[in-house]
Amino acid sequence: MDLVTEEILTRLPVKSLMRFMCVSKLWLTLISSRYFTHRFLTVPSPRLYMCLWDVNNYLDTEILSSAPQAANTTTTTTTPSAFLVDHDLTTPRMGSHILQNLGGFMCYVYWNKPRIYNPATRQLVTLPFKNSDHMTVSPGGKKIVSYYFGYDALNHKYKVVSSISVHLKQNMEVISSENWVFVLKGGRGSWKKAAPTPSDFCPHVPCKIEGLCIDGVIYYMALLGPFEYVFVSFDVKSEEFNMIQVPRRDGDELLERFQNVGLLEYGGKPTLFDQTNLKDKGVVALWSVEDAGSKKWSCKSLVVQPSQRHLVNTITFNVKGITQNGKVLLIPKDFLFPFHILSYDIQNNDMRKIEIRGIPDRWFNMDEEAEVCVDVMFMDQSESVISSDFVSSLDWTERDNHDTYIHRSLPLSVSLSIL
Repeated sequence: MDLVTEEILTRLPVKSLMRFMCVSKLWLTLISSRYFTHRFLTVPSPRLYMCLWDVNNYLDTEILSSAPQAANTTTTTTTPSAFLVDHDLTTPRMGSHILQNLGGFMCYVYWNKPRIYNPATRQLVTLPFKNSDHMTVSPGGKKIVSYYFGYDALNHKYKVVSSISVHLKQNMEVISSENWVFVLKGGRGSWKKAAPTPSDFCPHVPCKIEGLCIDGVIYYMALLGPFEYVFVSFDVKSEEFNMIQVPRRDGDELLERFQNVGLLEYGGKPTLFDQTNLKDKGVVALWSVEDAGSKKWSCKSLVVQPSQRHLVNTITFNVKGITQNGKVLLIPKDFLFPFHILSYDIQNNDMRKIEIRGIPDRWFNMDEEAEVCVDVMFMDQSESVISSDFVSSLDWTERDNHDTYIHRSLPLSVSLSIL
């Protein structure tokens, strides 16, 4: 292929490239290669993805994509004042909470199966359900199966961790827990039990469904007992688990306190965004892991500007990640009309309201029996074409016996965004 053609391909939209992979074996090989991945160029374009569903009707879900409405907000240096819904990405077997933005993939669990969705190409990968029948639940107990997703950029490897735990519902006493890792071998994938953990790694119950991946390390928050919280970390490359104790604060004797805490990356470090006092006092606390080896933490408090207190003093929010330029996204717990989110620039202590326009009216006019929930994922990265052995090789569909899976191969590369 001549250099001029190659240069033209690097400047085409992702969807065009996906079609051009069918032109010839030469084009397929080039577009699928990591060489082309690193050369591919495009203008960053922030997008907002919403998942709407009715809790009382699991079949009623909708995935919407929206773009900044203002023409001058095509870069990540400014915050759009509004997003306008422009695409309906609703796909069968999608719905509920978006657990993670992993390099442009939407990671979530639907019908107890971990799923990975590429909104740019609308490719959906369903991984096998981790069977946990071997872990029995005694009377008064409860079993929880959680999934967390990670990516090692240096080795171009994706892995999924499953945490299975059993605890007593009355006092949250942890009975037992296991960790499993989904690995690809010989064109097929399977769950394997995690290697022996350090002596200070204790049985735990994940207390937040969302996870986080920073530099090839997965983090999630867990509970050791009624009032003892930890960060659990998993190194995607070495497959080593570790545990970091979360500092105790006034009010930690209340199980509800950590409902107001979100997990995000701040300054390249796993950080707890504590908004316990945001609604009443306009105060936020940021707890960051300064040194994972020595398990040291630092704390920074922020006070919302008086002129912006009205944005938070009547609405309860959930923390939903952070943008590349350090703006925390706050999503209303309740589905409001008109719907909006908040962008909180923690570096400059500046909070902005972002309206989401174009949501279908039917979601605001549901029957009284309906209970509408909403989840949001923001992407402010450049699109690219990434060669991924894990994602591109699998499309699993589970059979009724829960043991055997149908395998269908996807295209050799998929399009996603670079973190």
